[in-house]
Amino acid sequence: MPINLNPEAQVALRKLEEAETKEEKVAAIQELLQRMNKHKGTEKFENQLKKRLTKLKAELEKEKLRKSSASSVFSIKKQGAGQVILVGLTNTGKSAILNHLTGAKARVDDYPFKTTRPEVGILDFNSVPIQIVEIPALFEGFSDSENGPQILSTIRNADSIVLVIDLSQDVLEQVNILLDELGSAGILLNLNHPPVEVKRTGSGGIQLRGAQFFDGSPEEITNFLNRKRMVNVLVRIWGKVSLDDIELAMDTGVLYKKAVIVATKGDLAGSSENYQKLLNTYVQRFDIYPISVFKEKGVEEFKEGIFKSLDVIRIYTREPGNVISDKPLIIEKGASVEDVAKKLHTRFIKNFKYARIYGKSAKYEGERVGLDHVLNDNDVVQFYLN
Repeated sequence: MPINLNPEAQVALRKLEEAETKEEKVAAIQELLQRMNKHKGTEKFENQLKKRLTKLKAELEKEKLRKSSASSVFSIKKQGAGQVILVGLTNTGKSAILNHLTGAKARVDDYPFKTTRPEVGILDFNSVPIQIVEIPALFEGFSDSENGPQILSTIRNADSIVLVIDLSQDVLEQVNILLDELGSAGILLNLNHPPVEVKRTGSGGIQLRGAQFFDGSPEEITNFLNRKRMVNVLVRIWGKVSLDDIELAMDTGVLYKKAVIVATKGDLAGSSENYQKLLNTYVQRFDIYPISVFKEKGVEEFKEGIFKSLDVIRIYTREPGNVISDKPLIIEKGASVEDVAKKLHTRFIKNFKYARIYGKSAKYEGERVGLDHVLNDNDVVQFYLN
């Protein structure tokens, strides 16, 4: 220890000795330099600290630039009606699927982990462009790997996810690894948000609404929230829930994503038995599509499944002269005539008189409806304006 360090500087020195991260070390050195008395006996020590500080800051800046570069590589701008991510372990056939669906030129090799950055293509599904993205292979402990957080962030941004499962390998282990790694990033597939809302309030203590739906006593909820140091909070429950559900609902970082499973390599030994295992375990949670891109089997059904997973519908407009538009408008499932009008032009709202509907949502062809009419996929809408 340097001679003649004052007590405040000695405290800062202990912080430096106990610091684990580079950020903690930088903060401790800065505090030490600020608190220590400057005199001839500390000059050498002060210079050593400044050199160490400069080196640490340079290393942190390099790490920041590297992370920023990685983030830009793995940040994919969305295109088309939606972004769908192909997620799987190594050598499950993701590149072959991407190439077949989109005409991309991703490398298809037998050696593991050949994909090191996202590969992107556009699937043309009945005049609907859908962006398909292949990401590097996941593995157990992926979230702790160098690029894991950036890649998982890319998945979080997707509109839908395809789990690519190799039928020649242990299918249940593959799905478990993928679900665990996605779950570690707060990505839950084909699950609904628990029927509970936990909202902080400024006063009023702990307020429970719908406690009869809770699988336990109201006191259990109160004790749980007290342990979380939540004093003023409103809990609204509208369906059967447990404490785990309440805790999950409190996590604002959790995302609920739609997903399907595509099963590859069904022509290899043992694939039939593995496919049956996959069905028995996950058919209630996922739509499962067995395909062979080389034999053109199951591909069209898989494309339909990708489109369905986006939760969007195609709406066509009928122009004066009964001409139906060539390309559909893509809007969210459950959208109304008003949503279509907003997509077209503000005058379709301002001057709206009524609309006629041709398709599944109409009681009869050409039904006259208002702005609140809910549309179905492939409906045709004709607007009449004042």
